[in-house]
Amino acid sequence: MKTRQGNARRRIINCRGIALLLGFAASACLGYGGFGMTASFADLGPLNQRLTELNTGEPPNGWNGKDTFRLNSPLWWLGGHGAARVGDVTIGGGGAATIYNISADSVDASIYSLIPAFQVGYIYEPIEYLWIRPCLDIGGGAWVNFVHSKESTTQPNFSQWFYAWTIGATPGLELMGRMPYGGNKVIGLYVKAGYFLPVYGPNWAGDDDPPPFDFKGIMLEAGIRFDRKPLGALRI
Repeated sequence: MKTRQGNARRRIINCRGIALLLGFAASACLGYGGFGMTASFADLGPLNQRLTELNTGEPPNGWNGKDTFRLNSPLWWLGGHGAARVGDVTIGGGGAATIYNISADSVDASIYSLIPAFQVGYIYEPIEYLWIRPCLDIGGGAWVNFVHSKESTTQPNFSQWFYAWTIGATPGLELMGRMPYGGNKVIGLYVKAGYFLPVYGPNWAGDDDPPPFDFKGIMLEAGIRFDRKPLGALRI
């Protein structure tokens, strides 16, 4: 059987339409909204170790493989967000999702993850059309792992699933430039850096000896943002 290393993963992100819809809906209803891509630099070593054990272990706890999994950071997420502004304070939220399919010689693995969050921030505008915004996301992350032998996803061949969730906070700093377009519309491009700090969890199910894995680490985000208010009254 031909060996395929886990770092040759095929990323499948089928939530693009949902993220776009969230961004434009938030723009219309909440004051501003948009969508972006996030790179999460969590330590994936414990998760790789567990997936490798499921590949190389003896049946019924594995499938006699030889390969190790090498899922590498960053994990890429696509999401949408929206918020309102009260003075210089922003209040809103958003979420992002990702799907990864990775493979070793004897088993395939699929990882489904979601990170929703409530967010508050404070805007500092040193010049027109530019803001610097310290912010705090409060939310969590959830992921489901499904591992199965390549021959079949049903018995008598090997299959196993497990999932986990955690709650935490992500302090961050955002920089955004914006410009008017189309009369009463404004478009902005932003970059944001944060660090996810688990507060509670992770809590596992479906795994009697779970790996010490969570989303703790640096998160970098970039994207686009829209507002429908007249420029003269706009304070994103």
